[in-house]
Amino acid sequence: MFADPLFDLNLSLFFLGLSVVVALIILAITRKKLLALVVFSVLGNLSFLINIGSFMFDSYNIKWLQIFSLLIWPLLNMYLIIKYFKNKKQK
Repeated sequence: MFADPLFDLNLSLFFLGLSVVVALIILAITRKKLLALVVFSVLGNLSFLINIGSFMFDSYNIKWLQIFSLLIWPLLNMYLIIKYFKNKKQK
């Protein structure tokens, strides 16, 4: 039995919106664009990883987003985190 794909999609989009808000708050407080980007990217990825086994990816024909969230996005996050700490170390 599957959960409602619309609910799962709305939940993922809610968490994605929340990650935008958190990143904007961090940007406003710290003025560090790279830190805000890292936070947005990690939280945005988590917003889809929460429902990675959901039927919503098949139901709405967004299987590519499931593959991207599981395989590529974490690599981008690691790159951004490494870049952030390298820049932080240089300053």
